Amino acid sequence: TPVCPVAAMECSEKNLYAVQFHPEVMHTQEGTKMISNFLYNVCECSGDWKMDSIVEKTIEEILEKVGNGKVLCALSGGVDSSVAAVLLSKAVGNQLTCVFVDHGLLRKNEGDEVEEVFGPNGQYNLNFIRVNAQERFYEKLAGVE
Repeated sequence: TPVCPVAAMECSEKNLYAVQFHPEVMHTQEGTKMISNFLYNVCECSGDWKMDSIVEKTIEEILEKVGNGKVLCALSGGVDSSVAAVLLSKAVGNQLTCVFVDHGLLRKNEGDEVEEVFGPNGQYNLNFIRVNAQERFYEKLAGVE
């Protein structure tokens, strides 16, 4: 383009590739073809990937690493820690303890919503601990502008 003379690059010694645009967006001409070429011809992906197999493999890997040990999971209620908590729970069951620190800076009722989903009456049967640290956080943040 007039503002970006380099559209793509590679480091063949390290097998690295990069593009300076978004091939996944609709207005990129041949974007789908580029992604397909990269996946199947460059990376040699087989195309038989299924989400279920990722979950099963992840659970097996967790079991292998944890064994009979205990696991402590910091649960924020966000996507990443929530997925991690559910996968850990499926893998190790009651060997897992999830700690949710309510720091008082969440959206209205969000702490209660996290507890509804993951707490004692939630759908995942987790060992769930909710720590009310609102005052502690507010004290430390006093005067911050």
